Amino acid sequence: MRDRVFFPLCALLALTMIALALIWPRGMGAAYPSFADPLTVPAPVPAPPPPAKKAAKATQPATAPGTAE
Repeated sequence: MRDRVFFPLCALLALTMIALALIWPRGMGAAYPSFADPLTVPAPVPAPPPPAKKAAKATQPATAPGTAE
């Protein structure tokens, strides 16, 4: 493709993408807010507490087989 055709097409595509970005809604289908409306940030979700550790059972120390106490 010749440069006389390629570069004007690239410029037209860039301008089209910029124009589309100006009117396309942001986020998950949210309506585009006016410039006077402040942006809202959702509240953070607290992390769940860690699970409680079970108390270790007191066990007898292991003895070698064949030894008597």
